[in-house]
Amino acid sequence: MGLLRNEFSWSKSRNETLQSCPRRYWFHYYGSWGGWDWQSDPRTREIYVLKQLHNRFAWIGVKVHKVLEDLLNHLRKSKSLPTYQSVAESLQNRLRQDYRDSRDAKYRLRPKRFMGLVEHEYQLPVNDEEWRALATQAQTCVENFYHLPLLNQLKNLDSSEWLELEELNSFQIDGCKIWVSLDACYRRDDQIILLDWKTGKSDEADHSLQMGIYAMYASEKWGIKPDQILLKEVFLATGKTREYDSKSLDLEGVQNYVKESIQQMQNLLSRPEQNHAEESNFNFTEDTTQCAQCNFRKLCPKWHSGDSE
Repeated sequence: MGLLRNEFSWSKSRNETLQSCPRRYWFHYYGSWGGWDWQSDPRTREIYVLKQLHNRFAWIGVKVHKVLEDLLNHLRKSKSLPTYQSVAESLQNRLRQDYRDSRDAKYRLRPKRFMGLVEHEYQLPVNDEEWRALATQAQTCVENFYHLPLLNQLKNLDSSEWLELEELNSFQIDGCKIWVSLDACYRRDDQIILLDWKTGKSDEADHSLQMGIYAMYASEKWGIKPDQILLKEVFLATGKTREYDSKSLDLEGVQNYVKESIQQMQNLLSRPEQNHAEESNFNFTEDTTQCAQCNFRKLCPKWHSGDSE
């Protein structure tokens, strides 16, 4: 195997990390590089371990997405679903195991194998009632999935109509790789439908950038016009659905935003052609509320200087 290279690419999450704090961005995408190797220097290894952490809300999202991925794969093959009771019990067991693994800091030895929670790493005060509420929220999301009106349509799909399920794929804008991962995508008559699961309690956030990127990817991947694409955001905590089509999405504006974001990222590089980044080129955020949510605070000079308080 050849030497792994840290190649430049773009994703919605990468852009969000940069906007939250340039130094956090450096830690995540550059400082952690090579930290999977036990022979890496201690600081790089520590950055890599911290990079893998999830906060408790993101953790719930990851677990629910995994359950739905498994359910849809089952549905795709057999046109049926296991009982909600069996799935709920399995999810509860997974959550308990993750919690124990994180509490016992198993992620420090095998950060990719075991779940690590920011709340345990930094010993944040979260009471038992809050943990139980999160588990209940996860169960509610899965239960609501079982009652979605669109589930009947999914059950009636032929195997050939399924296109993607939680697959990491990419397309290009101006020669830059753009990463996307569709929660679910299928063809129905002459239309392609993309599903995006949301596990948070709020349905007020604007996700038109994300939906626009998905639409651009689907149009290129399957060679269809944007007006043949329907995107559905499914808010699992409430069972509500929000739809987008080409008329409600400014695809040209989305493309221009991505291009500007790519340029912003590359302007921070000391040697763009090698994707080389110097830590000192990445400033700290002025929004100190971001610091309390950051995986890398224990390594961050701003946090230790007290400027984040």
